[in-house]
Amino acid sequence: MEGYRACHDGAVFESPGPRGYPPPRNTWQFPPPLVPRRWKWAAVLAGLLGLTAGVAMTTLVVVVGNDDFPGVIDDASLTDTVASQCELMTRTVLSMPLDGTPERRADTIRDQNRAVTLMVRQIRAERAEEIRADRPAEEWLRDWDRLVDARAEWARELLSDPNASLELPVDGDGDDITERMDDVWAAESACEVPDAIASPGGESRSDA
Repeated sequence: MEGYRACHDGAVFESPGPRGYPPPRNTWQFPPPLVPRRWKWAAVLAGLLGLTAGVAMTTLVVVVGNDDFPGVIDDASLTDTVASQCELMTRTVLSMPLDGTPERRADTIRDQNRAVTLMVRQIRAERAEEIRADRPAEEWLRDWDRLVDARAEWARELLSDPNASLELPVDGDGDDITERMDDVWAAESACEVPDAIASPGGESRSDA
């Protein structure tokens, strides 16, 4: 502001005007608020934990992508083939209702078994190398063979005993092999054993 002239005892002098308030200043020039030391350490620790988690997740993805996990079928090309062949097998089996006389039921069981055998044969033909590299795959296919053999035996028994029932093969722990056959996939199941194959009496295994 401009100064002003004043007179005192005949003397004339100039006085500067009052200063502007507040002085013009850029808001971003103010110093940042103080942060307690404990919060600084908490922020550093959170950053380190996030970095560690990221490294661990990256390592897991690399391992899953490049190594074979025991007990799990995780080869992408193999699971794609299994999924397409299994879908075809399942549709075929479901198109064959198990009813009628014991002779007719036995014939249906054998026809369903042929659909399963064809699936297994096709998977082996298309993905022989992947099956050798993915260790559980061969065991999974052999379980299908065991299941077919058990059903073939059931078909024979029906001819002499109309009340004969399917006896599922079991694993080393005494559990039905169909349990490990459904649990062998790394993520989403590529092929579940149809109830029409494992529980042909009409009762869902999930309800047993």
